Amino acid sequence: MENSLKVMRVLGIDIYLHFSWWFVFIILTWSLATGFFPHYYPTLTTQSYWLMGIMSAVLLFVSVLLHELSHSLVARFKKIKVNSITLFFFGGVANISKEDMEPKSEFFMAIAGPLFSLVLAGVFYGLYRWDGNLFVTAITYYLYQLNLILAVFNLVPGYPLDGGRAFRAVLFGYYKDLKKATKIAATGGKFVAAFLFIVGLFSMISGLANGLWFILLGGFLYMIAGASYEQVVIKETLSPIKINNLLEQDFPILSPNIPLQQFIKEYAVLGKRFFLVQNDQFQGVIDIQQTLPVSHKLQKTLTVKDIALSFSRSPSLESKASAYTAFKMFLEQRKEILPVREKKRVIGYITREAVMNRLLAELKFNDPHPIHVVARVHRRR
Repeated sequence: MENSLKVMRVLGIDIYLHFSWWFVFIILTWSLATGFFPHYYPTLTTQSYWLMGIMSAVLLFVSVLLHELSHSLVARFKKIKVNSITLFFFGGVANISKEDMEPKSEFFMAIAGPLFSLVLAGVFYGLYRWDGNLFVTAITYYLYQLNLILAVFNLVPGYPLDGGRAFRAVLFGYYKDLKKATKIAATGGKFVAAFLFIVGLFSMISGLANGLWFILLGGFLYMIAGASYEQVVIKETLSPIKINNLLEQDFPILSPNIPLQQFIKEYAVLGKRFFLVQNDQFQGVIDIQQTLPVSHKLQKTLTVKDIALSFSRSPSLESKASAYTAFKMFLEQRKEILPVREKKRVIGYITREAVMNRLLAELKFNDPHPIHVVARVHRRR
């Protein structure tokens, strides 16, 4: 996922941290060390407060990770492969391999997280009630409350919260229309986000420090709710389209040994962007835009092969794949062209531009309510 860093692999699942996690980690640690713990435990040292703040923030991250892994374990039980999990601070997004998930499977996957958070809240509450070390008591006092809040909050029926996913599963089972079910659930998510934002503003005006958290959470939830619905619209639009319908085969073919300077002089003026580069030993593609940063001095020494993308090192698409699979691969690989194979033989090529143009056309002419999604797709380009 973009703007994320891979930090570990658990049970065969890659775990990523979104960049926003680091910001919230710092803010949370600071607020605990300077506000929460000094208020409830005023006799400790400043160093103790900061250590407790760091430990609590780390353990909250572990709680969120376990919450997300509980979803994944249910997915595995349902024979659904989870490729990766991207963690934000109060939740995460799972990258699953199965696109056409049944409503029943999604429902049980959704409620697994909040139920596990309730279990964690009970465990931390038991440790808190145990008359032990003050350091442990203080941290578990905070964690049992946060896990309880995490469980209750995620049960709210607003997509993409877990409760919203469960709600969508019920709606999907009733309407048999994933796009409609997601739109209703995502609208609920936006209402929840707006409510949190308003509560946060009133809290800030009243001088309550926790108002900032409500504002951040509300804004983030509103953004994710809209993006989640947009993703479903794109998936539903592109999944029925086979990439064979977008296949391109008519590209100029060049020898890999052509000097780059000659290529630019003779071919860059043709108005084409992509050129196939191949002989018996090499097969690849050159994007005319790749030549723009190359200095005149280097153009004299390099060949076309030197800057061409080799298909032996490039991911490829199967001819039976959908346009949505191509769309996802273009986003993940950040490439503009990909080869299409049939039984390991390259039969053609598909460009990012072809997929995006087809998506825009489908949204504009075949979707009854396309305006906001079309606008966002335009901005992505």
